[in-house]
Amino acid sequence: MQRFFNSPVYPCARSAGGPGRLRGGVRGVPAAGLVAVCSVAQDTPLLLALSLPVPAGRPVPTPGATIGAPRGASGMRGAESAGPGPPQSRFGDGQGLDLPSCVAIISASIGSGERFDWPLSSCKGGVTMRKTSVLLLTLAFGLALAGSELWIGPSAQFHYDIPNPEPGVFPKGPGVFTSVVDTFKYDDGMPGSAWAWNEAGNGWGMKFISPGDNITLAGALLHFYSGWPDPGGDRALVKVFADDGANGAPNSLLWESDTLTIVRGQWNYVPIDEQIIGSNYYIFYVQVDDNPNCPGFSIDAFNNAPSGYKWTYTAGAFAEDARRGEWLIRSVVDWDPQDVNASALYFASNMPIDTTPGINFFIRTFIKNLGNDPLPVGTPVKLRIAGPRSYVHEGQVLTTTVLNRGQQQQVNFTPLWNIPSVSGLYTIRCWTEADGEQYPGNDTIVYNLSVAQWIEYYDPDGLNWLTWQAPERAVKFDPSGFGLQYPVGLGRARHTFYLHPQYVWPDTSFRFHVYADDGFTLLYESDEIEARPGSPGPATTFDFDSLLIFESGEFYIAVVPSHFSGHPSSSGDGTHQSRSFTGSPGGWTPWTLGEFFTSASVQGGVGLSEGDRRYVGEPRLSLDGYPNPVADFVTVRWNLPRRQAVEVNLYDATGRLAQNLYSARGGPLNGAVQLDTRELPAGIYLLRLEASDGSVTRKLVLQ
Repeated sequence: MQRFFNSPVYPCARSAGGPGRLRGGVRGVPAAGLVAVCSVAQDTPLLLALSLPVPAGRPVPTPGATIGAPRGASGMRGAESAGPGPPQSRFGDGQGLDLPSCVAIISASIGSGERFDWPLSSCKGGVTMRKTSVLLLTLAFGLALAGSELWIGPSAQFHYDIPNPEPGVFPKGPGVFTSVVDTFKYDDGMPGSAWAWNEAGNGWGMKFISPGDNITLAGALLHFYSGWPDPGGDRALVKVFADDGANGAPNSLLWESDTLTIVRGQWNYVPIDEQIIGSNYYIFYVQVDDNPNCPGFSIDAFNNAPSGYKWTYTAGAFAEDARRGEWLIRSVVDWDPQDVNASALYFASNMPIDTTPGINFFIRTFIKNLGNDPLPVGTPVKLRIAGPRSYVHEGQVLTTTVLNRGQQQQVNFTPLWNIPSVSGLYTIRCWTEADGEQYPGNDTIVYNLSVAQWIEYYDPDGLNWLTWQAPERAVKFDPSGFGLQYPVGLGRARHTFYLHPQYVWPDTSFRFHVYADDGFTLLYESDEIEARPGSPGPATTFDFDSLLIFESGEFYIAVVPSHFSGHPSSSGDGTHQSRSFTGSPGGWTPWTLGEFFTSASVQGGVGLSEGDRRYVGEPRLSLDGYPNPVADFVTVRWNLPRRQAVEVNLYDATGRLAQNLYSARGGPLNGAVQLDTRELPAGIYLLRLEASDGSVTRKLVLQ
């Protein structure tokens, strides 16, 4: 379990104006982002759950400052309507705003890096606030997210083709290009859009697979966007990391450049000349200057790279990058090829992050001959797809032409893959099987595809807030509003978290709760899950043990952080569909800033027999096993109406205990274990759940 325990503490300081002051820039953090409100009785800050704005997509202008007050606040001067949401007051230097509360609700939009402070005059008389040098303040706690990203979306005006560069046209470092040079890429050569960080020191990168055990990374090609941001900049850093982190993540720094001068609107070649032995590697662009005095980094519009190849670099930490497209980074390698080396490069078609059941799906890949010998006609290229409930789909295609060194061919697998009706994660694996292959390290590419009909209320392109409001953050789902026919089955849940570099998570763990239509009855509680960090992170997805069946009505899915602070913090947009809530069962409060990034995977028109549990009323004590009869493995699941001591045992037909499957005091409300029956004699067995509320027995037939 990954946890962080370096959460900052913001002190209060006495001032003549009142019992406490939050000073601007405490420990380098703008005062508007402080998570503290000074106590009237003491200097100890009171930590509050906040919501912080994240980038709307373009550089922020510098309008007059606005301060938001709670709904119904008295003493509001010059109030004006700003569409949905509470009124705002606009004022200049020297003006003040009295609020009838000790809590000032403040935020600064993206792009504001300037400090500001406010004195607390007296909680009895209100809080007097003054503007010092603020760009934009709106209603909600917050700050300028210096570690956040800005994006310019694709448009006809800015979508353009660029020439495919050849390494030979760039200046050569000493000793470079002495043998064979290959350029490796995942992009399609079209910068569909661009991104920039608000704050220097952050970046993005791509993973590259070494074609051999001993190569020289001769250089890197990077493309920077033309015309955005404004005024922009021409400075950049490049870093190279080994893949020696957990599960092949970037970790050890192999090489870094000095500050480079780049040209926007074209490919830039960076000589590296670094030997890499026995490792794959990552090439990262790191932003040197704050926005908008920096270049925009180009990204294309389609997903072709295998899973786990695109990354972010934020405040010295790495996280997988979930956005669509590939960064325009290419690797130039100087090496001595083997005689036989058939490589699977990347997927030839746009690979979605999610898709829906029942459609015919194209799977195409590029293979390339990196060896000296020609790759003959008939070289096998294989496909294997593995998914939930032991699902397997396999295919094979043979190459149709001789591939000389450096040549590649697109391979199309037929027949098309008909996506199963079972929601879940499907792993697509493509690989070459060349006769006499001498370097299998680059034979295989893998893509993780989520199959589900996701329903959600947030705008995935409208990320605007992050929040860590506690104790729970819930979204209420109405399947009928998405055209789904009852009964519906809930199979998966997912949520996107946002780790801000100035607001570290004291804990990464959380649970999913599912509540009935009344918002009170708890139907399901997951085990602890680890949130995937990032700015934003990839969606954290949870698969329920089986479908949760609803014959009618709505349901809630709540994120329940394990830590009292409310972290890990969640992502939210700026839309207003009145579907997001904070609080706890029986005490939900609408979250009026937008909608949480929570999604539900549902299937409409399911039969009740398709779900191993029916969540259509009060939760009850239940036990079942699937499949039954069983030949090898069986999944045993149970449901409890409340936390209590529980044991699940397997008995043979004589009543002898064959195996204890599970034992806990106060375990989760729902549980599952997988039983391997291959060593047990065939016959009739009894599964028995014993809990404080009673017992349940089910027959199990072993074949």
